[in-house]
Amino acid sequence: LGNVVDPRDIVKEYGTDALRYFLLREISSFEDSPFTLERFKDAYNSGLANGLGNLTSRILTLSEKYLDLVTYVRPTYRESIENFDLHKTMNIIWDNISDLDKYIQREQPFSVIKKDKEKGKELIKNCVSQLFTIAIMLEPFLPETSQKIQKLIKQNKKPEVPLFLRKD
Repeated sequence: LGNVVDPRDIVKEYGTDALRYFLLREISSFEDSPFTLERFKDAYNSGLANGLGNLTSRILTLSEKYLDLVTYVRPTYRESIENFDLHKTMNIIWDNISDLDKYIQREQPFSVIKKDKEKGKELIKNCVSQLFTIAIMLEPFLPETSQKIQKLIKQNKKPEVPLFLRKD
């Protein structure tokens, strides 16, 4: 019928973590869920390329430039894992990503550091700390991505290439 998608093709083009992300975040563990390549690409671009990938690059660009080198995990994170509610767990992680992105927009560490170096450094340290927490939370779900982010943070280096390239 032509309505079957080979997961090996998706992994070949997008990587294992991208498929894991989609299945854990967009597909229900308890109900039937539709899968289309278009839906997968939309989720990949919005959640990974524009979300996590862009956030990582922004924070580590600031960190690499301004720092010489308090984590926070929502209490519901552990509870949702213990209840095997993986969809909810992924939403909690992406809520942290969204909150951190909003924090950067509100606090504008890229501007503050030019006017007040110490305050700017504190804002960047907070962002790096929160990004590290996100990486730890991702470890059971997107292990390759989690390790990449942790390694970049430990090296205090921005990604040389985006974690997730935007796809058309």
